[in-house]
Amino acid sequence: MRRIWAVRVLALVAVLGLTIVSTSADQGGNASAKAKLSGFSEVTPKLTNGTGTFKATISGGTLTYTLTFSGLSSDAIMAHIHFAQRGVNGNIFLWLCDSVAKPGPVGTPHCPATGGTVSRSVTAADIQPIADQNVSAGDFAGAIRIIRSGDAYVNVHTTKYVGGEIRGQVSSED
Repeated sequence: MRRIWAVRVLALVAVLGLTIVSTSADQGGNASAKAKLSGFSEVTPKLTNGTGTFKATISGGTLTYTLTFSGLSSDAIMAHIHFAQRGVNGNIFLWLCDSVAKPGPVGTPHCPATGGTVSRSVTAADIQPIADQNVSAGDFAGAIRIIRSGDAYVNVHTTKYVGGEIRGQVSSED
């Protein structure tokens, strides 16, 4: 009888260990992601001199990013990560920068108006919900899955192109 209980306890410990390892992997592990932004990637494409780069590292429950852009036709008013495949417009799940005219959630840094760099570290508290795509507020593991799948894009919105002037699909480098 003791042997049966010992086997059950060992099996439970093994299952818990696998669950913890699986959850840690979904929380991000260690990975990096990047995107090259241009007007040609927007939907619909824009003929603009604007360019940009997005670079991120994922470590545990934190995503640290740097967004750099220049050559825009007008002031940047906001930038985000959206959930959609290439060539499709999608919903926002993470704010990268905002402006007085288009404020983001608390803690969102302001976009450099005419170009520059913005960097920040984000956690689950920064993930925005997308109800019709099954993304819950604070779903960091889900956000990382979206990024790793290739179904995330970054775009920078401007006063001239409120829907977005430059965009780039995010690719993961696990």
